[in-house]
Amino acid sequence: MMDFKTFTSQMFTPGTVPCTIFGAVLGAVFAILCLTIGVGKALLIGFFCLIGAFLGGVKDKNAFFKRIVLFFHKDEDQY
Repeated sequence: MMDFKTFTSQMFTPGTVPCTIFGAVLGAVFAILCLTIGVGKALLIGFFCLIGAFLGGVKDKNAFFKRIVLFFHKDEDQY
């Protein structure tokens, strides 16, 4: 039997059973939300959850945005 700490650490590791269970539960919750309140409202709730996860999970937000800008920035001199 797997202890709770191991289960939660494997929830975000693709290919593991806990990750599969977590994805299935998230899918079921989203399906129930879509059926009860509608797709648009469910997507809005998901969007705000992603914003909250970003605000709570990213320590250095300025560096994160700089990496995104540098990732999409292309020098025209290279071509």
